[in-house]
Amino acid sequence: MSFAAPRGMSDSTPSGFTPEQEQFVTEVVARLCRRYADVIEKLATEVHALTIVLVEKRVISLERLEAARRQLDLAYDLNRVLQIRSLIKEIDELDAG
Repeated sequence: MSFAAPRGMSDSTPSGFTPEQEQFVTEVVARLCRRYADVIEKLATEVHALTIVLVEKRVISLERLEAARRQLDLAYDLNRVLQIRSLIKEIDELDAG
């Protein structure tokens, strides 16, 4: 599929793509998101199973598991804050430019 619109075409969207091109991009993104979701779900299932085995065999304690969960929660929150700061910076740069 070619992304170059024929000359003189005025039926492109505000993004500059034709409706067909936008539909193609949307379908590709949706397919990628489904694949990533499948991978994440499988990984979560495997991590859960491994965690259960480690706790049952007393390789890791529930207290250490809870501490690890709290650390992951903090890391997630910190990452979100950094993403928001970065987004604000980009918006400020666009407004200034």
